[in-house]
Amino acid sequence: MTFDEASQIYYINVEIKAIRLELAKLKEERRYYKPNIISDMPRGGRGYDPQDEYLAREQELEDMLNYALRKLQYERRRIEEFLNTVDDAETRLIIRLRCVNNMKWEEIGEEINTDRRTASRKFYKFFGKK
Repeated sequence: MTFDEASQIYYINVEIKAIRLELAKLKEERRYYKPNIISDMPRGGRGYDPQDEYLAREQELEDMLNYALRKLQYERRRIEEFLNTVDDAETRLIIRLRCVNNMKWEEIGEEINTDRRTASRKFYKFFGKK
């Protein structure tokens, strides 16, 4: 597994967070939609209904979210299989905390009782990066 492949989980999580934020914003906008005023006057045809547009966009975002979640599960399964091949327990833990748990270097350093720079150096050295 390459460094770029290991980093994919981070970017997928960022994508999921962005989609969820956009979906929440869309639902918030729809909550304040003015209801139709019902009167005895006949209306000609259905016309333009903005709620249909909101529902279509909401469905599109939910489909994107479901795809990203499936992709995340696939990538996590791949990295778990890769982690089973790493012999050094500390390196395996650093990769798991960084790639799977999306922890910051400071948090990883605290977790393994070392400096953040030491943890990041071991991570990048494992993948052959400077």
